[in-house]
Amino acid sequence: AAGLVYEAMEQAKADDLDLVLVDTAGRLQNKAELMAELEKVVRVVRKLDPTAPHDVILVLDATVGQNALSQVEAFRNTAGVTGLVMTKLDGTAKGGVLVAIAEAFDLPIHFIGIGEKAEDLRPFSAEAFSKALVGIQD
Repeated sequence: AAGLVYEAMEQAKADDLDLVLVDTAGRLQNKAELMAELEKVVRVVRKLDPTAPHDVILVLDATVGQNALSQVEAFRNTAGVTGLVMTKLDGTAKGGVLVAIAEAFDLPIHFIGIGEKAEDLRPFSAEAFSKALVGIQD
C-alpha cells in the first residue's frame, strides 16, 4: 500500500496535480499488522510532503456502537484523523455514538451514509441529525 501511495504522489507531482486521494482497505484497530501498514503509508506520504496528509477522513460503521470511540482514538493516533463519515445509518443503528465522538475528539463530521448508493451519502447537519436521533420529524 505504501509503495502505491508513493508512486501515486510521484505521478501527481510529475503531472503537476495538487490532489491525491488515497482510499485504504478497511481495517480494525486491533489488527496490528494492518495498523502498522497504515502508519507506513503516513510515513511515506510525509517523506514526499512533510505537511501531508492534509486531511484524513475515517469512515465509521454506525452498527459498531460505542466501539467507534476506540476506533477513532486508534486511527487518530496512527493516521492523524481530521474528520469523520458515519455510514449505515439506514439500518437499526441510530448513530448516537457520534455525539460522544464529537464531544471526546472535537472532529468534524463531514457526511453520513443512509444507503448503499452514492446519492445516499449526505452532508452532515447537526440539527437534522439530532432531530432524527430523538424522533422529531420536520
